[in-house]
Amino acid sequence: MSDDHHIPTAEHDMKTEPGERLARPFTRFAKLSSSGGIVLLLMTAIAMIWANSDWESYDRIFNQAETRITVFHNDAHGSPAADHGEAAISHEADTHDEHAEDTTNDIIDEHAGEQADASIDDATHSDADADHGQGEAETHDPHAWAPVNDTPYWYMGHSTAAWINDLLMAIFFLVVGLEIKREILVGELASPKRAALPIFGALGGMIGPALIFASLNFGKPTIGGWGIPMATDIAFAVGILAMLGSRIPNSLKVFLTSLAIVDDLGALVVIAVFYTDHLQMNYLGYAGIIVAILAVMNIMRVRWITMYLVMGVPLWYCVYMSGVHATIAGVLLALTIPAHARVNAVNFVFSTKKAIDIFSNAHDDDDTCVTKSSERRAAVNAIMKNSRQVLPPLHRIEHVLHPWAAFIIIPVFALANAGIPIHGGVMENLANPASLGIILGLFLGKPIGIGIACYLACKVGLAALPTGVTWRHIIGAATLGGIGFTMAIFIANLAFAKSPTDLEHAKLAILVASGISAVVGAGLLLTCKSGPEPEPDSLGPLVDDD
Repeated sequence: MSDDHHIPTAEHDMKTEPGERLARPFTRFAKLSSSGGIVLLLMTAIAMIWANSDWESYDRIFNQAETRITVFHNDAHGSPAADHGEAAISHEADTHDEHAEDTTNDIIDEHAGEQADASIDDATHSDADADHGQGEAETHDPHAWAPVNDTPYWYMGHSTAAWINDLLMAIFFLVVGLEIKREILVGELASPKRAALPIFGALGGMIGPALIFASLNFGKPTIGGWGIPMATDIAFAVGILAMLGSRIPNSLKVFLTSLAIVDDLGALVVIAVFYTDHLQMNYLGYAGIIVAILAVMNIMRVRWITMYLVMGVPLWYCVYMSGVHATIAGVLLALTIPAHARVNAVNFVFSTKKAIDIFSNAHDDDDTCVTKSSERRAAVNAIMKNSRQVLPPLHRIEHVLHPWAAFIIIPVFALANAGIPIHGGVMENLANPASLGIILGLFLGKPIGIGIACYLACKVGLAALPTGVTWRHIIGAATLGGIGFTMAIFIANLAFAKSPTDLEHAKLAILVASGISAVVGAGLLLTCKSGPEPEPDSLGPLVDDD
């Protein structure tokens, strides 16, 4: 979530430059709370239209095109291993089209004189080769480097969509992990009293949909999809609340955001525990060692963000190779990012004021350019350093990655996964038990589960409704919780990885259920009468007592 409080900066009221005028529509749009959901909806529409158009490029780009990480090395004497290279070329000629063979030959010629090198080989398979590619994929573990004929030549290849789901989404889950940690430490989930209602609501919102799906699919091959309707898409849900404007109390927005974050945490547990096909204990051990090193770095107050991100690369690889879904690496990395500031508010104010005084007194002329004054440059650098030290690494990295996740990673994920070719009538595709379980689970299971759990928590005195929020607000927000989308599609890819037909039906059901939940939830909230907003004192101090 953004921490923008509309605080003016030094460029406030200055004349707009040409580049700023060109970028102004985009920057204004990016600042909207609903912008992430709007971009996500746009990419979903593009994917659906593209996948059902006469162009066959959608499936070819995202599902048939294979990106390979290929590793070469020479023999022990340092000369090119010609025999190995010939074997590699022969294998590529047998299994790929002419474009793949040419690309492989170019790479081998380019690196023939080097001791060791790695390259990426993009091989786009034709429709005729697709079946053969599937047969090849069944001959080796997808979580392992596959040898060809000779051990000096290895590759790991996946479709474009698979790389997006495994690698790019790990960055998104890093942002999710950072948000969860921040909320637990200093946010709404830090206070047991305020955290109780969204925690109970999230638990009910996960149990209710799972029970509905399981009751409709018990004893059927699709029972493995019980985790699909458990998820809530925070971008869409919070975006719709933002579009409803001031008629929605801020405390309800905080409730839904906290509920979605707890929901994400539950989804992560489900993915790690129930959607792991096999475990490689040695790689789990390696991942554990890396996490221990990261934890020691945290304890030793290592605040250099680059070190954590660099360590995240082997962590991702080890988690991926272990059989646990690779995106869990992003959450593990987030939990080790330091959440403590180097300096407190008092030191920051004192040192920054000193730097500003030096900046002001450096020249008699206030308009003297900073580039012409070493004192002013030093003062500015001191202020920049103070700013980095007063913000914990967790907040800094979340602030940097959040726009990338909202406007690049999630839209790309939607583009690669929401393109569902509809074969036959829509109702025929939604009439199967898995689709019905998802639709009823998201549209009915979510609000029923969240509503009952919140009511029971308030009834026994474990929680209380926020000031200005009514039960109609809770039911409306709970209905918006039925917008599963991103996380639901992600879990569907895991649950039905071996059943393309069930996966298509599940994705279509997710889109339908999310759309119905969005319309009905927004309609319910529009009929609500807002109560009084909480007074500032009831929200706690706005600044530190010091």
